[in-house]
Amino acid sequence: MGHNTKAVAIFLIYASCFYPCMIMSASTDGHIRVNLKKLKTNDASVVSRSELSHSLKVRTIPYGVDNIIRLKNYMNTQYYGEISIGTPAQKFTVAFDTTSTNLWVPSSKCHFSKACRLHSRYDSRKSETYERNGTYAEIVYGRGPIAGIFSKDNVKIGDVYVNHQAFIEVTKELSVEFERAKFDGVLGLGFREVYDRNDLPVWENMRIQGQFWSPLFSFWLSRDANEKKGGEIVFGGVNSNHYEGYHTFVPITQNGSWQFDLDDVVISGKSTGGDIGFTAIVIPGTSFIRGPLSVTTDINDAIQATGIAIQPSNSAVRRHKYYPFPHKVTKFNCSHVESMPNVSFTIGGKDFALSPHEYLLKFGWGHHAYCVSAFLPLFPNIRTPQWILGDVFMRSYHTIFDQGKTRVNITPNKPTAPSAHVH
Repeated sequence: MGHNTKAVAIFLIYASCFYPCMIMSASTDGHIRVNLKKLKTNDASVVSRSELSHSLKVRTIPYGVDNIIRLKNYMNTQYYGEISIGTPAQKFTVAFDTTSTNLWVPSSKCHFSKACRLHSRYDSRKSETYERNGTYAEIVYGRGPIAGIFSKDNVKIGDVYVNHQAFIEVTKELSVEFERAKFDGVLGLGFREVYDRNDLPVWENMRIQGQFWSPLFSFWLSRDANEKKGGEIVFGGVNSNHYEGYHTFVPITQNGSWQFDLDDVVISGKSTGGDIGFTAIVIPGTSFIRGPLSVTTDINDAIQATGIAIQPSNSAVRRHKYYPFPHKVTKFNCSHVESMPNVSFTIGGKDFALSPHEYLLKFGWGHHAYCVSAFLPLFPNIRTPQWILGDVFMRSYHTIFDQGKTRVNITPNKPTAPSAHVH
């Protein structure tokens, strides 16, 4: 496989790597029940940067403090950071996911899954602080499940220690996505409401153990794949070096999820949302922007993107019970990029525009260069929002996930160099 083709394949793999469809662990009847409630929606607010600290009731964070987690950027498709588990520390790289709550890493007990063998594995026998649990757990992601057992140990994130943290030792990884991943595991930053365990997920445990006082975290992703600083997460605050302009706050509209209302998607000034709008969620670790088939088709038609239809596998259809319509992977000539329209997402009454240079990924050089569109349809599923705004969106917009006030804050990133070529 050529390098360019491999790059596209990796990009496509992480289009929908996250957004777990279900999490299962042993309970009284062998099932997990997640009850979702619709929350009342308040008006979104827009504030200036000078008003941010007062509105969030949080100080901005300088470089060098211990609650900043620096991320690596692999080809603008995977962003991940380092943690350690156990005493002495066993190091792992993890992707951070806003749709799940569990921390999981491969286990030394995983013998038959290729993905485990290709990554660092946790060995409980080598840790003085390991606590046995043994409860079975399974997470079904969009492209395949992982399974294992719960254990407890001390976890270090940046310079912050989280003691007696529950996590999953994965003993089975069946997805090819995780075989090719640069990261070893996943650290969930979702809400406690969907955790369904007596112990706490990592994000909650950090707060309960007094590691920070503001119940929020913020994301910045670099758009330059060659930049040493690939991105960062700040727990309990924000880094003002990465954003500028006005901040838009939008309330969360579904209990146990970072989902919010998306007023409209605008293509060349043309509305697609009608009178009812959409729902959306911002997810790091998902390369593409995914939305309704009719709208993503209109976008790709407007930018004259054509491609090959990819049909989901029969096993995926059976597992997720969605209608198996194909989606386009749009690979095309980059020569007319300058004439392509902007695509804007209207959130909280404010337009968040993406230019062609922001929603396209360019592969190769010279006459061999080609582009891939970031817009793909989202398979229908009652558990998912209508739009998933992945890394393509986050590279342009700094995002604060404010659990204390159940809202999301979005503001423009400071300008940086254009996205680098992948070759």
